[in-house]
Amino acid sequence: MRIEFAKQLPSTEELIKILKLRFSNPYSIKTFGLGKNNILIGKSTLVGAEVCVNKNEVSINYSPPSVFGGFLLSLGLAELGILLFPFLFKEGFSHNSSYRKLEKEIGTFLKQKLN
Repeated sequence: MRIEFAKQLPSTEELIKILKLRFSNPYSIKTFGLGKNNILIGKSTLVGAEVCVNKNEVSINYSPPSVFGGFLLSLGLAELGILLFPFLFKEGFSHNSSYRKLEKEIGTFLKQKLN
C-alpha cells in the first residue's frame, strides 16, 4: 500500500512516536535498514508490516516482524507447503487476511494523523 501526502513527513523518530500512540501494546515497533529509515511494526510472530518513508510518501508492506517469524514463514513456504496450504491460502490470497488488515489499519491511522 502506498500513501502520498501533500506535505513533507516528519523524521523517522517522530513518526515512531506518532505510531506508538496507536500501536503500543501488544505491538512492537523498531527501526531497521541502512540509516534506520524503515519502521517494522509487529503484531505477532508471523504478522507484521514494514513502513518505508521517502520524503512525502509512505509505503506499507507485509513483513515478518522477527528473524524467527521470517524463518518460520520461509520454512512453511518451502518445506511444509502442503500442510500449511490452507493457512497460506487464507492469509496470502484473502483480502481479509490479518496482514492486509494490519496494512490498512496503519495506513488509515497515518492518513488521519498526518493530513
